[in-house]
Amino acid sequence: MREFSVGNNLTANTKTTVYTVPTGYYAKWNLCYIVNNTGNNKTISAWWYDASAATEIAVLSGYVLSPTQFIKFDGGAYVVLEEGDQIRLESESGSTMSAINTFELIRKG
Repeated sequence: MREFSVGNNLTANTKTTVYTVPTGYYAKWNLCYIVNNTGNNKTISAWWYDASAATEIAVLSGYVLSPTQFIKFDGGAYVVLEEGDQIRLESESGSTMSAINTFELIRKG
């Protein structure tokens, strides 16, 4: 087991894959922290791409963040990702947002 964080400065209005689980592993996604550094309200969306079902599941959809406000989910629950699964984020056009996601990577078998 190895815990690590991935940081991203998001490109506005572009769906960004922030993490893909490598082959031979699964991961627990246990922290998502997103901050709005823009001067006005902007939205953020997040998806879990389930590779085994070739399906994108919305985690956040057009969630409004005020300037310097952040969203954080952590602690009491996590999402289990299998190899090939992805976490994707997209901020609204004209926004400046940053994200930190933490995962626990576990070798299969």
